[in-house]
Amino acid sequence: MRPRSSIGIGPAILLALWWLLKRTRWGMLVRAATENRVMVQALGVNEVWLFTSVFFLGALLAGLAGALQLPRESANLAMDLSVIAEAFVVTVVGGLGSIPGAFIAALLIGLVKAVCIGLGQVQLGSVVIAFPKLTLVAEFVVMAVVLAVKPYGLLGSAPAAPPTTPVTEHRALVRPPGRRSLITALAAIAIVALLPAIGDEYDLVLATDVLVFALFAASLQFMLGVGGLASFGHAAYFGLGAYAAALAVRHGVAMEAALVFAPAAALVGALIFGWFCVRLSGIYLAMLTLAFAQIVWSVAFQWDSVTGGSNGLIGVWPPAWLGGKQAYFHFTLCVIAAALIAIAWLAHTPFGYALRAGRDSRLRAEASGIDVRATQWAAFALAGAFAGLAGGLYAFSKGSISPETLAIPRSVDALVMVLLGGLNALVGPLLGAAAFIGLQDSLARATEYWRAGLGVAILLLVLVFPLGIGGAAQWLLARIRR
Repeated sequence: MRPRSSIGIGPAILLALWWLLKRTRWGMLVRAATENRVMVQALGVNEVWLFTSVFFLGALLAGLAGALQLPRESANLAMDLSVIAEAFVVTVVGGLGSIPGAFIAALLIGLVKAVCIGLGQVQLGSVVIAFPKLTLVAEFVVMAVVLAVKPYGLLGSAPAAPPTTPVTEHRALVRPPGRRSLITALAAIAIVALLPAIGDEYDLVLATDVLVFALFAASLQFMLGVGGLASFGHAAYFGLGAYAAALAVRHGVAMEAALVFAPAAALVGALIFGWFCVRLSGIYLAMLTLAFAQIVWSVAFQWDSVTGGSNGLIGVWPPAWLGGKQAYFHFTLCVIAAALIAIAWLAHTPFGYALRAGRDSRLRAEASGIDVRATQWAAFALAGAFAGLAGGLYAFSKGSISPETLAIPRSVDALVMVLLGGLNALVGPLLGAAAFIGLQDSLARATEYWRAGLGVAILLLVLVFPLGIGGAAQWLLARIRR
């Protein structure tokens, strides 16, 4: 298809969608169900089939967009995450629910990228700015600026009322763990510590990865489950911690001190980014976290003199007393166990209950005297620090670090682990990390189609355990105790 023909398809689709949503009965029902599903269902409309048709139309348009993209780019395995990120950006910049807004946002982002390419390298005094490199993050910079000025997008509007979460929905985390839970946790730590006696070195490497990513997932669960703060860019703090530890070692700092730099650097980054993010909510907050994460990734990817660019940093090994796989595994186990216990303790302090109050009903929490924004900002920073600690441990376990540590797939991995383990289960991050990494490793060694197998396995787990593996375990234990 010629480029001029494909350009004309965009406005045609825009007009067709506008007519479908504004001038047909189907569009009227979709808009009504978006506002109040229960009322539409009470009027005799099968809202399940209605939204199934919406999903079908969206999938159809996505397929059409993919076909139009083929003359410009060949099909590849990396298209999914890059395209979905750009689609989210366009939707958020334009404003949720605004089709003209999405069209304007797409044009704006395209123009910004074209201008960057057209400017080329510009010299300002002794500083040379390579504008073409900015195309890697142009859409995310545009999104960050737009959301800072217009929190609901170019043509979006604020919701009629702040969302309120039913009290019964998060009951599992309200009850603090008792002495029995503590004894069980200590027994589990002791059992895991015996792994070197029955496993080989490869098993220890795999177990170390599970522990590191369990802390990474737990930090995200603290934000998402306890605080209600969605994040699509949590890998930024994992990567900041990893790079901080690696750079500290490269400058002669001992590993023990470098592991302090890791959460400290992530804490600073989370404080800066969180100050902007907590002013938003829902998908807008999540996308702003993604924007900041991509900006950090682009810096790591292009700052060759400091971060090593796309090659990353190598030679980040622990000292001699932790040089063996067994020694480093036990060290990681102790640090991760202490961090997970600290997160569980924080979740059941007055600070944790204040977080839940702001999550469930912001207006009620503020009426009770809780500074919801300050509380969420503190939670954002703490979650970033714990993720940074996980990143530092990861850097020393692998001996190297690269920009992939900050990339979108790493954030997606954390989200999958949280959802697999259970959003409101204390042991959820550990179970989710074990399930995800175990499945990934087993399938990768068994078949070359492991990605498809991993997707099917995750889908089955989500269908069988809608509350997550940890949530299902908690439900089963509650039934047994009755």
